[in-house]
Amino acid sequence: MGFYKLLAFLIALTVMLTPLLSLKGTRSGDTEKPKELTSESDEQSGESPKADGRVKVLLKEEGEVIEVELREYLLGVLAAEMPATYHEEALKAQAVTAYTYLLYRRGVQAEKPDATLKGADLSDDSSTHQGYLTAEAREKKWGDKAKTYEKKLTEAIEAVSGEVITFEGKPIMAAFHAINSGVTNSAKTVWGGDVAYLQSVVSTGDRLSPDCTKTVVIKADELSRMLNGLEGCELSGEAEDWLGEIRTHSSGYVTGITAGGKEYNGAKFREAAGLRSATFTYEYKSGSFRFTTEGYGHGVGLSQYGADYMARQGSTWDEIIRHYYTGVEIEKI
Repeated sequence: MGFYKLLAFLIALTVMLTPLLSLKGTRSGDTEKPKELTSESDEQSGESPKADGRVKVLLKEEGEVIEVELREYLLGVLAAEMPATYHEEALKAQAVTAYTYLLYRRGVQAEKPDATLKGADLSDDSSTHQGYLTAEAREKKWGDKAKTYEKKLTEAIEAVSGEVITFEGKPIMAAFHAINSGVTNSAKTVWGGDVAYLQSVVSTGDRLSPDCTKTVVIKADELSRMLNGLEGCELSGEAEDWLGEIRTHSSGYVTGITAGGKEYNGAKFREAAGLRSATFTYEYKSGSFRFTTEGYGHGVGLSQYGADYMARQGSTWDEIIRHYYTGVEIEKI
């Protein structure tokens, strides 16, 4: 009996730890507030978008717009945004999320065109839209595993072809992030605009990630340079007095921190200080600030790590989506 108990324990441990090996390469998540969230009542923007088979993408670094087939675009998004080693059901959930976000952005563009996109549907900037890797970039990233991963991701995309996440009949703003602190954040907590389907939910698997909790030590003079860009922040006197108490939401997300006598929300401070998330604590000792963060990204919507964990526990792609997006429907168009 002792042998079989040990075998069962090792199998269970393997199931839990498999997602932990694949996190590197995921995005950090958006830090900017979505432009369409201009007020607490602004839950849905854009008209019903067209679901055609071509996508115009602004390559931010090159400054040019390319047009690609829909399947190629979704393949490029999955390659940029989620490790190819993740479970197939998690990849399917990400594919549906990516397609939904594309349609959402098309709706926003139709109603309020953004001239900076130069006629594109969206950009490949993951801090404001969602990432995209060309075929060449994917081959460079994956090396000798490129064919294997292309096949795996393509199969995931084809399995959920045409599936869209909707709320009140329209594609949702399908926000997603890498890891959270064990609970996702609501859009209202992070961006100030209440969105019915972007509410806080428990995300158990995230706490198991070795990348969930991280500590970084920043010397006082370095932090001073980092915070120089914060409007109204004037650091003077002893370094130990530069930062004040932290105000947090019940999820742990920092809603306010005083720096140089002025209060900033967690997102702005995180961006200035280069932290992994706005769920953090700090302490000052011997000329340095020690920040401990939980999660990676803004923490709103689908958790990529959480999705992989749920998939490995037996959840299907649609169950994952309905868990992270409150009260949504999944429709095939």
